[in-house]
Amino acid sequence: MKKRITIIGGSIAGLTAALILASAKNDELDFDINIIDDGKPDLNAVAIYNSPLFPSGITGKEIIEKTLDQINSLLKVNYISGKITKIDGSKGAFIAKGENIEFESDYIILATGASSFDIQGLGDIIKPHNLMNKPNKIRLEYKGRQEVKEGIYVAGTASGVTSMVTTAMGSASEAACAILSDIKGTITIVHDTPSSRK
Repeated sequence: MKKRITIIGGSIAGLTAALILASAKNDELDFDINIIDDGKPDLNAVAIYNSPLFPSGITGKEIIEKTLDQINSLLKVNYISGKITKIDGSKGAFIAKGENIEFESDYIILATGASSFDIQGLGDIIKPHNLMNKPNKIRLEYKGRQEVKEGIYVAGTASGVTSMVTTAMGSASEAACAILSDIKGTITIVHDTPSSRK
């Protein structure tokens, strides 16, 4: 069974979600993952000193490059420069559209950051972000396991978590696990062991 996933936002949250999904590929489940990035991730402006497992001082650009390499070692994903402006359809039959791009998807992850959100088709889901110390930051309204609408999940600072790489990664991991659980119909977590990738 192959599931089509569109991840809107190619910074740490979008990449973390893609990595979790790619790691879940097995004989019964495969993915076609498109990551759409508008080229404006806040991560590009930082160096990281307070996240475990990252080399001290690693730049955001390096994190993006290394994480893409890690994802692609498990499952080749499409990392596309562009901007999604509208989402139509329902779970299993979404259409994400932008200028010169269109993707059919079973699931969508919104990893768009907390600066703005201008994708049409999801109603009034923009709320003030109360955990960031910068003005005019937003989050997206959701229920349950970060579900904006059935089959559409929010990840990273757009979910309302504080502006830290590690919190964005945790939120993205939860969104990916929620999708895996929905696919399987029961709580699903991917655990690796020293021998699971041999």
